[in-house]
Amino acid sequence: MKALRLLLALGLIPLAAGLVVPTYHDAVMTHWPARATTQAQLRAGEFPFLHPGASCGQPLAGNPNFGVFFPDTLLLFVLPLPVAFGVRFALPFVLGFVGARRWARAEGARAEAAETAAIAFVFSGVFVSAWRFFNSGLALALAPWVLAGLVKVFRRVEAADTRGSRRAVAELGLWGGLELLAGEPVVALLVAVLAAVRVAASLTRRTAGRSAAALALATLLALLVAAPQIAATAQILPDSSRERKPFPFVVATGTSTPTARLVEQVVPFPWGRPDRRGPDGFHGHALFDHHTPYLWTLHLGLPVLGLLVLFSRPAGRREAAMLVAAAGAALLGFGRYVPGAKALYPLLSLDGRIRFPVKWWYMVALALVPLVAAAAGRLARGERAGRARVFLGIAIALGAAVVLAHHWPTTGLGRLGPALGIAALVGLLALARSPSPRRVPFLATGVAVVLLACNLPLFLAFLDRPPDDPPRVTVSRLLSEVEVDAHPEGPATVPEEPVRAYYRRASSELWPRLATVSGAGYAFDEDPDGAYSDDDRAVRRLLEARPWEARATELRLAGVTHVVADVKLPAPFREVRILHPDGVRLYSLDGASPPLRFATRLTYAPTLEAVLARHRESGFEPETDSVLLGVEGTMGEPVRVQPEALAEGAALLRARVETPAAGVLVWSRSYFSAWRARIDGVPVAPILADGHLVGVPVPAGRHEVEVSWSAAPVLLGGLLSVVGLLALVALRRVSNGDSPRRRRPTSAHSG
Repeated sequence: MKALRLLLALGLIPLAAGLVVPTYHDAVMTHWPARATTQAQLRAGEFPFLHPGASCGQPLAGNPNFGVFFPDTLLLFVLPLPVAFGVRFALPFVLGFVGARRWARAEGARAEAAETAAIAFVFSGVFVSAWRFFNSGLALALAPWVLAGLVKVFRRVEAADTRGSRRAVAELGLWGGLELLAGEPVVALLVAVLAAVRVAASLTRRTAGRSAAALALATLLALLVAAPQIAATAQILPDSSRERKPFPFVVATGTSTPTARLVEQVVPFPWGRPDRRGPDGFHGHALFDHHTPYLWTLHLGLPVLGLLVLFSRPAGRREAAMLVAAAGAALLGFGRYVPGAKALYPLLSLDGRIRFPVKWWYMVALALVPLVAAAAGRLARGERAGRARVFLGIAIALGAAVVLAHHWPTTGLGRLGPALGIAALVGLLALARSPSPRRVPFLATGVAVVLLACNLPLFLAFLDRPPDDPPRVTVSRLLSEVEVDAHPEGPATVPEEPVRAYYRRASSELWPRLATVSGAGYAFDEDPDGAYSDDDRAVRRLLEARPWEARATELRLAGVTHVVADVKLPAPFREVRILHPDGVRLYSLDGASPPLRFATRLTYAPTLEAVLARHRESGFEPETDSVLLGVEGTMGEPVRVQPEALAEGAALLRARVETPAAGVLVWSRSYFSAWRARIDGVPVAPILADGHLVGVPVPAGRHEVEVSWSAAPVLLGGLLSVVGLLALVALRRVSNGDSPRRRRPTSAHSG
């Protein structure tokens, strides 16, 4: 077993050393530049409230997906970006393995059985798929720690161990807080659901009151520890598209898993390999709502399923509860295909705020941890599998062989994992009726080998060398009109190449997002995160409905100087160079507005559509005009005023304005109600200008204007977090101080 751990640890060294990093989709297009921006701001002594280069400026700290408040962010101070980035993805494997083993041990499993359960968890297709997401993998890895802490609380309460209960409450509070700080609210909610199931299976009338009090205290501590993230997210939610425009039923259930995807339990990638483009690549778009699948595979492993079928005995309340939880989560994973899905939609999606169906498989993978450990323990003790179970196992093996024959992969690597899985299942069947006790290190090793072989295409798709620096172009902002899809429909028409080769193009062709690493921002994110400004998203949607000629004015107002597009653009866009033979081109756009301008003629329009229409009118002058939401009308005369930027940072502007007439200072940042402004030290309320930018009303005269992101919520959250951490330390110290001092055992040969 030690040799297996050593091999797995050695396999993580290239990732932890930054020699390879995840470069698939969001990892390279969103999280790499966001992490680079966070690092730059931290090293400059600024707090990363805002990503200034993302879609005219979008939240960093307030967006939980970026995990700014998780402790590993501190590594950005001292480590190169590739190393810190790689560590963030290596960490979930270590935490997931140790946490799952710890949870299984807390449930009473022996060491070898717990090891098998931990291997089955971290090498399941569900976990590996989630690991490619910056936040989901870490949140899922922390979940077993939370559940292990929960079990310890119950054990200490049942034993009337006051000191032990305090320590267990402190541990649960700490891991619960880290779970929230990991930045995947859906995983945190699923962990809470599974914890509730586990609580229901353990509560007794005798201990209900004490258990409830302990859990309430642990929950409070977790919320205090995570208070900075909670406060920062609450600050941006009122202006976000997730709050203003909740997902409709079709979108919220867009990751539903049709029953055909159960084939993945035998063949991890029955619709093509995720690491290839072209004929051997992914072609199952119809089963994934015609988009790149959110989870590549739901594969749990045939040896894992065989172990459960042969040796699971859900007779006790706890084991039965986990089995029900796993089955219920798998059922809910079918999403819109579940009877009554529309009635369940408001509850399961939190009124359209989350996309939920396939994520229920996270809960399936978690619930199987104690079940696999219990089954492996029975095998180790030499228990026999019942005849009916053996027959069921044989039926599954035969069915798996039929499925494999029907979905026979086209490549040797694709065949390796499924073939090993069926062989391992047959081996388990051969052992099922043997009465002699067995230890199970070989079982953990076998599960590891099978699942690694099954998931190798995932690692080949996700991992590559760190991305190159993007070209340095002197621009204010870029606009991307390139469809970024490594797996477009019609794979036969796509050049045959590794997926990682496609994402290597991000540095030279797909760089409107990645370019923020070199200082160039981008405007109007084509797929904005739910935490981004809804005003910014609304402008983008209106622009997409118009011909390119009609977009130029709006792009200039947003400071766009260049466009990267895979379609031919008309004037006034001017082609600069071809970035790729497929037709990806770089265009320039003259006349972009500066980041800071002053408008003395203000036009009011009742709707966003009307705002954009006023921009296109012949009399509109960006140097002197701005359009605001309100009752139609115009006030003021056009006067050219050149504001002077005294200091400009990601979330801070100091400017001097000398104007003969009142007007609005417009800063090229996306508007959020979190912005605060002062004129000569006097607070004023910023306003929404030109549909999505920050405006500050300024009276006539000479003034100094300061615009900054409100730090108050994060400061309050930080203070609460300190209180929570001090409370955790106090609980530990009190419990340790009350513990009786252990005497060292006396040697039999001592005098």
